Amino acid sequence: LLHIPDDILWCGPSSSTWTFYGERFCGHLQNQLGSRSAPYANLANRLIYSAYLTQIVCRYDLAAEL
Repeated sequence: LLHIPDDILWCGPSSSTWTFYGERFCGHLQNQLGSRSAPYANLANRLIYSAYLTQIVCRYDLAAEL
């Protein structure tokens, strides 16, 4: 909550900008962090696998199955 006043100063009123998606993605990354010894490599691999899965779902129209 400490970043909200700064965001209002930089971006304008909160009704015109919404950072929920970015914060949600950061929370998703934080939940995916499994390795404490190599966190960046772990996150990179998980993002790559997530992108692979998204491409497979889009290419073969598997949204209903997954």
